Amino acid sequence: MTAHDALVVGTRCAGAALAMLLARSGHKVLAIDRARFPSDTISTHFLWPRTTAFLAKWHLLEKLAATGCPPITRVTADYGPIAVSGRPSPVDGTEIMYSPSRHGPAIHAPGTKCPEHVLNHE
Repeated sequence: MTAHDALVVGTRCAGAALAMLLARSGHKVLAIDRARFPSDTISTHFLWPRTTAFLAKWHLLEKLAATGCPPITRVTADYGPIAVSGRPSPVDGTEIMYSPSRHGPAIHAPGTKCPEHVLNHE
């Protein structure tokens, strides 16, 4: 039986980031989720600069851009008679936003591994 230092249950945005950071800190981590990925669970429409700044810090933003996902540089919130349009303020020098496809290629953090048979386990 393999021993782990941490078990992360739920591997969407927060759980996946937590598992990655624990693993990068030298812990042996097992991350599980009941969903089969990619899945169509909607949790957000796009990644704001706060999120893309974290992806840049974790050396994942370039990998996301390399998938061909088009960058978003301007957003509009349309409330019927009122629409607000503009660019959010940069966070840690990152102002780009993305709306990645849930069915696009998987992006793994450097130093992590996720065998195909684990991704597709039913």
